[in-house]
Amino acid sequence: MPPEVKIYGLLYFDPENDRHVNISSRQKTIDIYLLCAANCSRLLRDLGVSFTLITNNRTLLTERLLSLSISSLQVLEYRFTLSVPAGVPFYSAHFKLELCNAFASGDFGKYVALIDIDTLPLRSLPVSEHLSAYEISDQIFPRYGRDVVVRDLEILAGKGLPDGRWYGGEFVMGSADQFRVLAEFINECWPRYVANIGAVHHLGDEMVLSAALNLYSEKHRVADYGASGHVARWWSSRTFNKQATFKDVRNAALLHLPADKPFLATLVRNGANKFPILDAYERHVRSKLLLRSLIPAYGLLGRLAKRFMPRLS
Repeated sequence: MPPEVKIYGLLYFDPENDRHVNISSRQKTIDIYLLCAANCSRLLRDLGVSFTLITNNRTLLTERLLSLSISSLQVLEYRFTLSVPAGVPFYSAHFKLELCNAFASGDFGKYVALIDIDTLPLRSLPVSEHLSAYEISDQIFPRYGRDVVVRDLEILAGKGLPDGRWYGGEFVMGSADQFRVLAEFINECWPRYVANIGAVHHLGDEMVLSAALNLYSEKHRVADYGASGHVARWWSSRTFNKQATFKDVRNAALLHLPADKPFLATLVRNGANKFPILDAYERHVRSKLLLRSLIPAYGLLGRLAKRFMPRLS
């Protein structure tokens, strides 16, 4: 990633809608996310790239960072206005859609990227002349069926999508002008999403982003950083699809580990000094897999069962 690329993450905190997945109810959600963000910042700083965490409540985050003895994380407050239905799953993540509108202004930089903070930025990401995203249709279609997923994308798009695809919300990168075009499609899809919130198969920012990217790709090219191996999502828990082994994805420049936020949060303090980060993560996963092998999965029978165990190699 050249130095002119500015990387952003989002931590929107609403105590009334503070339901985050893949974090135990015993753990303090905001601290886990802040530690993950601090780790992102540290790794990107090592690559010579700036990282800023955008939030709706800088005062709260600053207080928590002080208590965590973290001083190196840049935090920027943004006044969000998107009316997200209360109680909807992935409530906070929906505000990433509003950031796409904000990036279109150019005020955040001429070339920017939005990443999830439970990622490991391990190597420099090349810059494309096209808007860049991460297609994960092969991860989503096995669970719901392609027909169902594309049908719902078409509802949001307001038209047929013969080559409908699903994109992950953990990565999108491009110029301010490219975000401006994308934001127009997001704004077009948003009212249809809200109107059909009880009918579509999935709720969350990925639903709207995927519909918008499908519309965007009809006239403009979208560079798929998953196909090129630059971005990868890997689960250390059972999945509906047979995912690649960890060995196959560990060389990604940006590695998303959504099931391991508490582990990622330890890296800032521990620094993974004793072992390289990926080796430490493999040790962590081996322990999880050993435990899972001793405990039968709940509901293994049935069409929607998570049948596939992750494999390290």
